[in-house]
Amino acid sequence: MSTLKLLQEQPVNETTEFKISRQDNLAAEFPLTRYFQIHFQHIHENTRGVQEELNQLRQYVADLNVKLDRLATLLIDQQTTKQLEDAYSSSQRNKNSGH
Repeated sequence: MSTLKLLQEQPVNETTEFKISRQDNLAAEFPLTRYFQIHFQHIHENTRGVQEELNQLRQYVADLNVKLDRLATLLIDQQTTKQLEDAYSSSQRNKNSGH
């Protein structure tokens, strides 16, 4: 099995090569600070947008809760009214059947 050409052409002084390649690798692994600045700015803007959206959703849920409370009150009132009407009709029928 043949070895790669790059592996075959290693320099004689490996310690110097190691120091240079290590510095190159570190520079490659840690991008410029501008990259991080842009990255964190993007994250900050996204966070702000998500916070605004969350606040809108909270307000929407609060509005829905108010509407739901009103609807529940109306339904309870209608049910109570219906029960009272039924009770009144029943008592009227009992009076009329008693005569």
